[in-house]
Amino acid sequence: MAQQPMTSFWPIFASKSDGQHVVNIKGRPIRNGPTEEQLNMSPNDQGQRDFYRLIEKDDPKHQDWRKKLGGMLLREIGGKQYEDKWQQCILWELPDNYVLYEHIKTKADGQVKTVKNHSGGGHDRQDAYLYGYPKGPKKRFRSPVEFFPHLLWLCTDENSDMTNCTCKMCSPAGDVEKPQPKVEVKQEQPVPLKRENSSGGTAPNINNGNVVGRNPVVQIPVHRTSMTAPIPSPIIKPATPVPVQTSTPSAPQIRAPPTLQSTPLPQPRSLEQQADLTYNKFLCRTGEVVWFFRPKTSAWGLGLVVQRWALAENPMNRSYLVQPLSHPFESLPQEIIHTDEHIKPWLAWSAPSCTFPFLQQNPQFEYGNTDWRALINGQGGEGIASVDASILAAKAIDTTYTLFERLKTSKDDKGNEFRQYNGIFLGAEKIWRGEPVRLRIGATGSDLMVITDIIEQVLANPPPNQPNPKVIAVGDVYSYATLDAPDPNLPPKPPQQNPNIPSRMIHDMVWRNRLLVPATRTAAWWKLIQPSYKLDIDDIKGRWYETSLIFQEPFTKAVKNGEGGNGIWMNARGDATGKGKGSGIPQPDRIGAFGASVPKGTRIIEGLEPPSQPMGQAQQSHDGMEITMNAGMPDPFSIDEFMHVDHLGDEAGMEYGGNNNYTY
Repeated sequence: MAQQPMTSFWPIFASKSDGQHVVNIKGRPIRNGPTEEQLNMSPNDQGQRDFYRLIEKDDPKHQDWRKKLGGMLLREIGGKQYEDKWQQCILWELPDNYVLYEHIKTKADGQVKTVKNHSGGGHDRQDAYLYGYPKGPKKRFRSPVEFFPHLLWLCTDENSDMTNCTCKMCSPAGDVEKPQPKVEVKQEQPVPLKRENSSGGTAPNINNGNVVGRNPVVQIPVHRTSMTAPIPSPIIKPATPVPVQTSTPSAPQIRAPPTLQSTPLPQPRSLEQQADLTYNKFLCRTGEVVWFFRPKTSAWGLGLVVQRWALAENPMNRSYLVQPLSHPFESLPQEIIHTDEHIKPWLAWSAPSCTFPFLQQNPQFEYGNTDWRALINGQGGEGIASVDASILAAKAIDTTYTLFERLKTSKDDKGNEFRQYNGIFLGAEKIWRGEPVRLRIGATGSDLMVITDIIEQVLANPPPNQPNPKVIAVGDVYSYATLDAPDPNLPPKPPQQNPNIPSRMIHDMVWRNRLLVPATRTAAWWKLIQPSYKLDIDDIKGRWYETSLIFQEPFTKAVKNGEGGNGIWMNARGDATGKGKGSGIPQPDRIGAFGASVPKGTRIIEGLEPPSQPMGQAQQSHDGMEITMNAGMPDPFSIDEFMHVDHLGDEAGMEYGGNNNYTY
């Protein structure tokens, strides 16, 4: 862990922020930070690495930025009265949604290349970049000096008028000086540090209790147009009370940004939807592509879940009826899986290479244009046709989507039609309204959206080169955040008390914190960053899965190694095909997306009822693919062992009111 500074510092706080985690550029939401490609730490063919690294708050470089910004801010708003504190002041936090990244380049031997790095000295330029400016990631600040005019504007302009800001982003001309609003500073006696309404919760002691005061309160008088120097000297008020002048209005206080309001969760419309919105019910869903274990061959195959059920007397024993995928000239019998340990989501593992040399050398061939008869007859070299067919079929399904359960349709005065649906088959997965999904956007690549609406837009006069219809997801965007928890027996409460977080996310975060708090003295929670946000479905990576159910081992390892508790351990839709982002090909029904990879007459049976007649484990000798991965996993963590949560019931989205503070 980075060494804490030994000098006592006065904390100073930014009163508001215009930072944005996600921005809309030309009608498309994008991550306001480095791209996924820039965050990739993998070396290139020459063994060199060129990537961006998130700089944490306790990193010396992060502290260096905040010390410089805090000193400049106190100097500007406090003047000579606080001169003895100019070098002992620190900006406690960067303004909300402003994030610091470091650009790292390494040689083939792993050594860092020489770059312009002055983070340790008094120079202005660094290899660190501050993202969050509301006009997008290309507008990033390269140094504390470059960001300071914008920070000063945030702290002094009550009207938040960007024309009053002199930073190079708001004033691209750079040389045009604009008058700054005058500030009045009211002196306060040093008080014990207490941070309220902070995204970080209770502020940690940066110096083992040596923080000696709080920043001055900034007051803004009525703005007067002036053509004098761009930054006039502030007026310093004495410590004694000042009589209120009746002839002039009192100075308004800078107001904090409004509190974000979460969106109420839609209610489940069926027992099946309710089960999928409930913690630890079923791992996989009907209509999904899954990996399933085949005991007869001791191998994993790919198939379609056509039915699932759990017996009332033993609801923890789930069963799945799976139709194996294959080529058009083979109809394989369906197989029953009796445990979640023998079934995995398609995105949990990366697809292996095909077995036929011909398909390996010609990746342009997909399921639909492959001559399966020729391969079966040995014209493509040695290989297993059924295995390769299942791989290519799953990849083809990954590029499709099917909307289901239309709720209502409306039109506007231009003739555009808007169709609202309760769910969507997106690639290999089934997604409902009211559940979280993983997003491609966001600074860390791990943000979630809790979907509240799925809307198909059919435009009467669509613009050129725009898909029609177009599918939009609407929902609240959440980011993984942490709080300091110095006493594991008294963990802090999240700053946001949110009744609209899905119960699956709550249960999972309780499990994570059970390990995270004692080991790291931090508690994690889901921070609402964008309510009622709209994005294209091509910005969705896939379903969100509970770490506590399928990622126990990597999570525990990451916590022990000091790597945090929110790794990216699941593939994204489009990874297997290499096509990446894309909404996909619409299919009118789910079986149609599978084409000839399943036998004719295959049906998906909705609901959770067991088969009316006992079903045998019908299996056919079928060469499978060996997956060198650990298929098993520990028994799922029972939330009841940790705390009483019976009040959550079986319904999703109910407000959580448990006794333990670190719930989400």
